[in-house]
Amino acid sequence: VVILRVPVLFGEAESVMESAVTSLWQKVQEATEESCPLDHCLQRFPTDTRDVATVCRKLAERARQDPSIRGIFHFSGKEQMTKYEMAVAIAQAFNLPSNHLIPLTEQPAGSAPRPINSQLNCSRLELLNLSVNPRAFSTAITECLWPFTADKRWRQTVFH
Repeated sequence: VVILRVPVLFGEAESVMESAVTSLWQKVQEATEESCPLDHCLQRFPTDTRDVATVCRKLAERARQDPSIRGIFHFSGKEQMTKYEMAVAIAQAFNLPSNHLIPLTEQPAGSAPRPINSQLNCSRLELLNLSVNPRAFSTAITECLWPFTADKRWRQTVFH
């Protein structure tokens, strides 16, 4: 058996609410008079689902050739970010204001206890040359969120 553990994921979606990462799009767009507090304490490693798919394929192919490939593997993006930092990066990627986003530097009382840094050790994949170089967050999140922009012509100006 081969198990691949991954952290918080994002990727192409039918709704921005499908991922804790892409759901930040709504927070970024709330550029009103009200502030929008976001966690700036817990360190996450957002990972693009396309990179996970590539690692899954490589891992499955190698496991078919080599029966000794078994156990638990980890894969994640390399950029360490809080929800606040992800939201600011999204705002910057789309040239939107971010001054309404407020960093919360303490965990809210009553929230589920979580580790401050949940980085996964990906060395086992890397030692077997089964890892991939993860896409940059700003590039990957832009590609995922462009369908949710008001102006659909935006894609033509960025990707063509």
